[in-house]
Amino acid sequence: MRKYPSKIRKKRGTRVIGYGKVGQHRKAGQRAGKGSTTGWKKSKKPTYLKQKKLGFPDPEWARFRNTKGFKRPQDINRIYKVNTMNIKDLDFNIEKYSQGTKASKSGSTYSINLNDLNIQKILGRGEISKPINVTVNKASKIAIEKIEAAGGKVSLSS
Repeated sequence: MRKYPSKIRKKRGTRVIGYGKVGQHRKAGQRAGKGSTTGWKKSKKPTYLKQKKLGFPDPEWARFRNTKGFKRPQDINRIYKVNTMNIKDLDFNIEKYSQGTKASKSGSTYSINLNDLNIQKILGRGEISKPINVTVNKASKIAIEKIEAAGGKVSLSS
């Protein structure tokens, strides 16, 4: 017994297997798929551009959004978020902080508690020129080295 009937057997190896134009005899292939953004650039782009030129809002299928997957709740995302500051930003803004109530100056040394600014970690990017005593929850090794080389001190609080 043959695997395929003889008529179908003759069509095997041809490009369209007897269905005419490429893309026929599909579920949704000829109309660029189903869904909001599936293949819209192929068949729907001229319509989209024409409507946009006339001033109509974007239709539902042309909105570029990810409709799949799971979005974590924001309160869980905030748990893992760590607010950081580089030492170059600290060096640049320390004068402004000392004029307010966020930092204090005694002699040539500044003292600042970064927890008051809602900064949990200080990073070592940039250079620091002023001696600054910093109180922070976390600090990178390079940041500690650079602050101490400038004559300051880092005290870690948890």
